[in-house]
Amino acid sequence: MTATTRERPARLLADSRSAEPRARLAQAVSRADFLLRLSRNVSAVQNPDRGLEALVELLLDEVVDVAQVVVRSGPHHLVCSGTHLDEPTTVRRPLADPLPRDTAATMETGLGAEVVLPRSGPGRGEALRSVVVDDDLAARLELSEVELLAVLPLSARGRTLGSLVVGRDRGSDFSGSQAFLADLTERIGVGLDATLLVAESRYVADVLRRSLAPGRVPEVPGLQIATHVRVAHESQAVGGDFFDVLHDPEHPDDLVLLCGDVTGKGVEAAVHARRIRNAVRTTSLVHDSPGAVLALTNRVLVLEADQDDEFSERLATAVCGRLSRDGDELGVTLAGAGHPDALLLRADGRVEAMPGEGVALGLLPGAEFPETTASMHPGDTLVLYTDGVTEARGADDLFGQERLEATLATVAGMPATAVVEAVALAVSDHLGERAHDDIALVVLHREPVVGA
Repeated sequence: MTATTRERPARLLADSRSAEPRARLAQAVSRADFLLRLSRNVSAVQNPDRGLEALVELLLDEVVDVAQVVVRSGPHHLVCSGTHLDEPTTVRRPLADPLPRDTAATMETGLGAEVVLPRSGPGRGEALRSVVVDDDLAARLELSEVELLAVLPLSARGRTLGSLVVGRDRGSDFSGSQAFLADLTERIGVGLDATLLVAESRYVADVLRRSLAPGRVPEVPGLQIATHVRVAHESQAVGGDFFDVLHDPEHPDDLVLLCGDVTGKGVEAAVHARRIRNAVRTTSLVHDSPGAVLALTNRVLVLEADQDDEFSERLATAVCGRLSRDGDELGVTLAGAGHPDALLLRADGRVEAMPGEGVALGLLPGAEFPETTASMHPGDTLVLYTDGVTEARGADDLFGQERLEATLATVAGMPATAVVEAVALAVSDHLGERAHDDIALVVLHREPVVGA
């Protein structure tokens, strides 16, 4: 870096209290211009890592010879640091890892400090490591001419969110620059707070989406399982239609199925759907009967509705099933709660409905859910779906049960993925570009016996 470039820090931080009015005015204009550019740079970058690097680069180019910024972001401390002789680096440290003493004190108390560095000897290294997070940077600074480090709090909305450490080469200090540094840290604090707030919101939204997304479909010998979900609002990534497939390794011949539809759309519906999935997962460990599982789940939902106004009017339909093997036999037991009938597609193309006659979940505290049973033979396919399939609105009519059964008949005996693709494509063609409800589809295909 050229000597001409390094003149900028001298002008911005010079003590102009004894200078003539014209010089003080020129310095004030330069400082105001720098602070404006700083605010724009910090606010323009919504990624915290890149925002810190842009900030430290600007500080090193135009204000100081060494800079370090530390902020809290989620479960980490973000640390970006460097000198005017090298590129800044950013690292993430778990909050459990202790920060250097003086840096930690500033973040805890919101009070700044100045650390005077001995010119040589072991005390210089000790002083540096009380402030500087990066050991490599501390080692480089031991060989530098920096004599003073200012540790400044970064605050916004009444809280300390981080700290700024700045230093200048030998012969320069911060006398006469306190007001400018106060403005500097205020601008940085406000800008970084906005950046971190956006990052935190994205982090929370991502965690929420992942927690609400369907779980991984298990691999079960002799069965092919395929699923399809299409949400009404594509931008929200989650919706109120849901499914679950539970396979306990300790009971390899037992499989629990769930497919349901919560009133409403978007994140709120997905949260309620998650509640139902969790309730079914828990109750299925207690009861083998799908009807009993739905009955206990219903009691939980009615109780929650009585205690939580947010969910008092949020009903749900569902079909719960259990597949169990007995030798070569694969039995299916289903119970429905106001949900469209499950369909059993036989290998020869016949489609049999497995009706569920129970009422919707969360409606009546003592509701019962009758069961229906069938056997799945090799080549048979079980299809669970939500009303977003049959009620998909085309130009003249709904997709409907009859069209669904006709579509299934064309893929009888085919793999589960082929069945899902056929139904999803048929529904999509029927919809065109029209608005639609959430859609969920779960298909289980019993593989044919090899050599039969």
